[in-house]
Amino acid sequence: MSEIKIRDAAFARTYADIHSACFSHGWNESTMRQMLLMPGAVGLIAYNRDEPVGIVMYAYSPEQADIVTFGVLPPYRGKHVSDELIEESFRFLAEKGIKEVFLEVAVDNEHAIALYQRHGFKEVGRRPDYYVRGDVKTDAFVMRIEL
Repeated sequence: MSEIKIRDAAFARTYADIHSACFSHGWNESTMRQMLLMPGAVGLIAYNRDEPVGIVMYAYSPEQADIVTFGVLPPYRGKHVSDELIEESFRFLAEKGIKEVFLEVAVDNEHAIALYQRHGFKEVGRRPDYYVRGDVKTDAFVMRIEL
């Protein structure tokens, strides 16, 4: 069981370290700080025995939120950290009056799609060539859930 904590821009280095470990083009500390300082931004960090192991970041406005980024360190994948991050963040968002959450996920990211579906997200659209990985472009599903 992870401990999930809301963390602000003071933790930008932690967000950046996890993001860089999860994605080939991870965001740096400055980018994370700027994103977390934006109005309507909130981030949560999952900890395993005081070690940061996962992140989720949202941008929200009245009644709606978007997952900006989500990642769990490879050694902690498959250990329900992702589920715990989603569940705790949904509680926080519901308390803020958020009624729906959107996200984009690469169409070939089967594990993430399964995670989101398990938590009630449904596909509502598709963004052609949304992700660029080197010379390869990949579509994204747009997914949505009502809280």
